[in-house]
Parts: sequence; C-alpha cells; structure tokens
Amino acid sequence: MNQLRESDVVNIAYHWLSYIKNGKRVMSKQVQDTGQQLFDEFPPVSREEWEKVIEQDLNGADYREKLKWDTKEGIEALPFYRRDDLEDLQFTGPVPAGKKQKNAWRICQPVFDQRVDDANNTAREAVDQGADLLLFEFHVRRTEGALGGDLRGTDIQRQDDFSRLLKGIDLEETGLSFDSGMATPVLLAMLHNELKNRPVERNAVTARFLYDPYTYMAVKGQMPKPEESFLDDAARMVSFCRDNLPSVQCLGVDARTWHNAGCTITQELALALSTGSEYLAKLSERNIGLDQITANIHFSYGIGSNYFLEIAKFRAARLLWQQIVEAYDPEIEQVISAHINGETSRRNKTIYDPCTNMLRTTTEGMSAAIAGCDSVTVHPYDISFQQPDAFSQRIARNTQHIFREESYLDQVHDPAAGSYYIETLTDKIAREAWKQFQEIEKQGGISKAIRHGSVATMIEKSKRERDEAIATRGRIFVGTNQYPNNEERASDNVVSAGKTVSLKESGNDMEIERSRLLDSLAEIFDLGGMLGDVVPGLYDHGKQLFRAVEPYRAARPFEELRLATEHHSRTPTVLMLPIGNRTMCKARSTFASNFFGCAGYDIADPIGFENVENAVEAVKQHQPDIAVLCSSDQEYEELVEPICTALDHLKNKPIAVLAGYPEEHIDSYRKAGIEFFIHRNSNVLETLKAFHQKLGMLERR
Repeated sequence: MNQLRESDVVNIAYHWLSYIKNGKRVMSKQVQDTGQQLFDEFPPVSREEWEKVIEQDLNGADYREKLKWDTKEGIEALPFYRRDDLEDLQFTGPVPAGKKQKNAWRICQPVFDQRVDDANNTAREAVDQGADLLLFEFHVRRTEGALGGDLRGTDIQRQDDFSRLLKGIDLEETGLSFDSGMATPVLLAMLHNELKNRPVERNAVTARFLYDPYTYMAVKGQMPKPEESFLDDAARMVSFCRDNLPSVQCLGVDARTWHNAGCTITQELALALSTGSEYLAKLSERNIGLDQITANIHFSYGIGSNYFLEIAKFRAARLLWQQIVEAYDPEIEQVISAHINGETSRRNKTIYDPCTNMLRTTTEGMSAAIAGCDSVTVHPYDISFQQPDAFSQRIARNTQHIFREESYLDQVHDPAAGSYYIETLTDKIAREAWKQFQEIEKQGGISKAIRHGSVATMIEKSKRERDEAIATRGRIFVGTNQYPNNEERASDNVVSAGKTVSLKESGNDMEIERSRLLDSLAEIFDLGGMLGDVVPGLYDHGKQLFRAVEPYRAARPFEELRLATEHHSRTPTVLMLPIGNRTMCKARSTFASNFFGCAGYDIADPIGFENVENAVEAVKQHQPDIAVLCSSDQEYEELVEPICTALDHLKNKPIAVLAGYPEEHIDSYRKAGIEFFIHRNSNVLETLKAFHQKLGMLERR
C-alpha cells in the first residue's frame, strides 16, 4: 500500500474535523486525492464473489437456508447484506423525528417511593443528578361491585399531596410523566390547579399521561367503562389540554404492556399502531382536529435485548405511524412524527445473578438511544425483586449519562441510517407489523380484537414459543438457566415492591359533571376533595368479561425451582462421576454442573476417577442424592452396567443420571438402572421439575 506521510494524516484529520464542526461536505483536492489512494487499494468485490466464498465455507450449502436466522420476533434475517439489497426498499436513509436537535433524548427517572415526601426527595435528587424527566406510578384499582378501592404507586390523594410531590422542582426545566392509566383525569386536573399557583409559562411545562383504556381492557379482561364514555373522556382531555396545558400529552399508547406480556416485536408494533389509529378515528368523529390528537399522543414501547432488532423496531415505528397519519392528509408536517418513549424490558430481568440485569438494561438503553427515542427509561437492575434503592437508581441514571457524555450517542441523528443490515431489518419489521396491523383492523380495530380474544390468543402463542425456547435453553438467561452461581441465595432479598394503600374520602358529597370533566375535577380538588370521592365516577365496569393478557417474567419458572430448593429443609447434592476420556469427561461434567446448578443443588465435580471402584467409593463418601456418569458414548458401553450394579447395592442409593444421549443404547441403559439422561436437547425446566418431585420438593401433578 502507498505510504501516507505524517503531514497527509494531519491534513486529513484537520479537514474532517472541520467537516464535522461545520457540517459541510467540502474537502480540499489534496485530501480527496490522498483519500482516493486508499480506496484504490481495495477494489470492489461483487456479490457473486462473496457468495462463492460463503458457499465454499458451507461445503456447497445455500447460505440463504443454512444461515437463515429465525429471530422468533416475526421475521427472518440473513447474515449477509449489500448495498443492492436496499434498492427495492420503500424507504432508506435517516428516519424523520420531528423537531429534535441531533439525537437528543430525555433521561427519564422512575420514582418508586410511596410516601409523597420521600418521592419528592428522590425526584429532586434525580433532577440534581441530571434527570430530565420524572416518572411517577399512579395505579388505581377498583373492583366491580365493591366500595372504595386501592392505589399502587405514589400516594397522591388530594391537591396538597400533588403540590408536595412537586415542591422545589422547576416545571419549566423538568418534564413530568405519569403512569396513571384510567385515573389520568385526576392528575391532569391537579396539575392544572398546581400551575395556577405557580409563576410559570404554561407553554413551557411538559408532561405526559399514560392514559390507555385498551391495555386496561386487555390486562383486566373487562372494560373500565362503556367505550363511548371513555372516548368522550379522552376528547374532553384533549380539548382541556389545548385550552390550558398546550405542551401536555394526555393520550398514551402503552405498548410496554404487550411487550411485557410476551409478544413479538412485530406484534408489539401492530398493537401499538392499532391503538393510535383507534384514537385518530374515534376522536376525529368527535370533531377533535388531527393536529390536536397527534400532539396529545405519545407511544411507550418496551425495549428487548435483541439489540439490532430493537433499533430497527423503533425506526419502523416512526415510519409506520407516519404512514397512518398521512392517510388523514395532515396540513402541518410536524403532526406526522411520533413521540416515542423507550422503557427497558421487565420480562427478561432475573432475581438470580441480578447484576447481569445492568448489562441487559445497558444494551436495551443503547438500542433506544441509537434509534432516536424522544425519551428513555432505564429501570434499576433490582426492580424485579425489591424496592429499588439509591444505588440501583443511580446506576440506571448514570447508564444514560454514559450514553451522552462518554459515548456521544446524542450527537448524530439516526446513526443507523444507511446500514445495509439495519435498513433491511427495519423494512422487514415494518412490512410484517403492517400486515398484522391490517389483520387487527379487519377485525374492527384494537377494541374488538381484545374483546374477541384474538389479541390474547396471538400473545399466548408467542409467549408459549418463547417459554419453550427458555426451557430448552434455546434462549439464555445468564445466571438463571445457564451459568448459575451455585453459592447465591436470593430468597432473603426478594420482597414485595408493589404495596398498595386504600383510597381516602373527604366525607363530602362531591359529584363529577361529565360534560366538563376536567374543570369539574379541578374544582373538587380545589375544595378539598379526595381521590376516593371521584374514583367511582371514573370507572363503570360492565359485566362482560373476556380473555386477559398477563405481564410476566420469562425467567420466573426457573427461579421458582431454585427458590423451592432454598426453602427446602436441606439442599440436594449432585456428584459428578467423570471416568475415562478426559476431554469428554470435562465437557459433560461442566454441562451437568450447569444443568443442576440451575436448580440450586450443591455440586461436587471431582477432576476424574481412574476406574469404577474409585467412583463408587466417592459415592459412598459423599452420599449424594444424584450421581451423574460423565464419559464418552463409546466408554459408556463398558461403564454403565458396573456402575449401576454397584449403586444398586448401596444403602442410600442415589438417582443415577447419564450425561449424553447415546440413542441406540437408551433402553438397555434404562434397564441397567439409569433413570435420567441429560443432554443439549433436554427440556431443562421439565427435567429439573421431575428431580424436584422425586426429591420431595414439589407436589406431584
């Protein structure tokens, strides 16, 4: 290769820095010529040449079949893409993202404290440490036919509680987010009252409320009130925000619920688009302008651990929402862009080896940041098993600071644009999600699809396939269904993080005026009304019940097995019996140790035994509950019968297990005394359940 002089390198660096700083595609002729010398050394390689080499490496097999990746997310992907793969794509290049500067996003800090004063302290500290957006949970539960109800989240029951919650927080600088569901009108009215008493510019106060009656229907299995009624409420909220809170978004699309229930990426997009489309259609019928509807809608998606697929998902979400809004022929260009929040997944977090959750949330947060989300919520690593503490919340917040301050992910708009792989994934995901969206629309929209049970059926199928992959270790949870830490105990750390409080009433007779919902609520709270006074007017459950979807954590079945081990009177012991070929012994004993470690058993893994007699002597000494023979398939032919015979004569006979699956000898080995075969195609979860039952740690089904 031609040698570059030091002066050439300096010259190129200087001009590229100038290019980056000034945003100009201007280079001197000298730099162009010098750079061209580099490209001349690397002539282009055709697709045919690449494919020929791949075919040789695969011994003639077609890589499109041999290396095709079934992502289990609704699409398939290949390992090899080139520029010409983009020629037939409908859209490539940077995805439009409204008025955003570069790739800026807001760091959203969840606040988990129940007591209002504690929540205020946490919120103020988060703002001092760089959070741009504060997230508060506020979930009211009311059961049909029962009086009162209860509240999970921050205990805001009257106007004074709301004011104390936001004390000392500059609402023009810090955004607010309320995961408030059907109780959104309550907090919206309280925010209106709070701003009346503050010298703030209302246009500068940004807040969003996750009001999504459709996910309420899906999770509860019943409607919160007649559909026409909650749509009327939504129209009233939009009008109220237009007149009083112009920078507030009161309509949410809670795609997190679908994600955390186990759906695929394409299903999550389709369900979110259907919800957004329902808002557009139903509120337009109520004479709400398109610009007002779109300005009030925000999308909150879950972020899974499929790094590149998640980047492509968010890019596809913007493109598809743009396509839906354009069908309404908008007059203002800005109304087309979706406002998107990405929130790290809850379904893939574990209570064992929980620090691995930090690694999961890091890649998830990066996906959302790179994909151009407007805000990102990184949950603390311990959210699955306890009330997050100050340390876990700080780590979660600082993860995003590293994205910004040390990784500069906020400097370039849509950095994934132009990537052959991600552009292709974006197109594949968009096409499949659009197809599923159209299927939902054919059923009459999201509301009817939920009531008919088709949404629950669709998600249950995906969840079942996901669970099967986890049970067989086709999908890995490090520390849970693979590479467990045998010394770890989690039972002492698992506490309830979802405490509730009862709703309070003032004792006064206060009734909501439906026609002026928000103004009426604001007046009630101004007069000292309490949450319990108004909640009956927000819910009117019908008697119709339909199939519900349930948020879940995929690792939970393995965790329940291990917790059962911890709560048992004693921990079962497993002794490896490696005899013969050292390489096979090591491989299979390591496999078996990981296998039984997932149930929390005590593992003894000697280096190896010279013969059967030494192995049996070790069994007598250790008195294990389970003995695992580890060797090669060929040597098993000589080892199985004498080992099993010797074990049969022991007073405390262990369960005999063989690592591997020598198919032609299975029947004879069973007759000899081998009770279980463990191998790479085993259903690890079901096999460990069988051991638990045999050892008296689970009730027989």
